[in-house]
Amino acid sequence: MKSFIACLMLTCLVAGIAAAGTPTNPLASGVRALQFQIGKDFELKAFDGMSVSFKKHTSAESAWRLGVMLDLEIDDADLESGAVNQDDVLVESYDADSNGQGLRVDLLRLQYPSPGRSVCWYWGVGPRARFSRFEKETMSVYGTQPEIDTRLTREDSHTWSVGALGVGGVEWFVADGVSLHAEYAASLEYGATSRVTESRQGEDGEPPTYHSASSSAGHGWDFGGTQAIFGASLYF
Repeated sequence: MKSFIACLMLTCLVAGIAAAGTPTNPLASGVRALQFQIGKDFELKAFDGMSVSFKKHTSAESAWRLGVMLDLEIDDADLESGAVNQDDVLVESYDADSNGQGLRVDLLRLQYPSPGRSVCWYWGVGPRARFSRFEKETMSVYGTQPEIDTRLTREDSHTWSVGALGVGGVEWFVADGVSLHAEYAASLEYGATSRVTESRQGEDGEPPTYHSASSSAGHGWDFGGTQAIFGASLYF
C-alpha cells in the first residue's frame, strides 16, 4: 500500500514537472507544504525518517517546520520441539515477547534570504527531543521429563535526549506548488540511557537454581550529522 501511494505521488510529481511552463514561487504567508524524501529508485518516503514533515510559512522569508516520528514495535516469537529417547521425552521450547515505542520531534525555524527566486537557499535552527522504550521477555524450557528447567529473562531499557538541530539547503521550484530540495543537517544532543536485565532458571515449581540481575546507565553529549537528504515538497 505504501509503495502504491509513493508511486502515485511520484507520478503526479513527474506529470506536474512535464506540464509546467514557468513555475511560480509559492512562498508567502499562510502557505503550507508536506515534505517527502526521495530515496533509491526515486522512491518517496518519510522525510529524514519522520512519520510526517509539515511546513507552514509565516511570510515569504520564514517558516516553521514540524517533524514527528512515531515508532511502535510488537513482536511475538514461539519455537517448540520435542523428541523421544527410549523412556525419556526431551522437551525444548522458546517464547519471546517484545514491544517498544519511540518518539522524535523536530521543530525548526526556517529562513529564506532570497524567497522570490525559482532556486533559493535556506537555513534553519530549532530544538529536537527523542524518547524510546523497549521491553523484552524471553522464556525457554529445556530438559527431559520430569526434570524440566525453565529460564526466564527480562530486559527493560529507556533512552531520552534533547538538543538543537541545524539545517541548510537549496530548494528548486520545478512546477507550480512542487519543489525539489537538497539538505544537510547537524545536531547536538544531551541524553541518557538506562537498562535493567534479570534472569532466573530452575525446575518448575521449585526455587530458582540460578538468578542474576544487572543494570547499567549512561549519559553524555552526542554530535551528529547527515549526508545530503534529497526531498520533494508539495505546497497547498
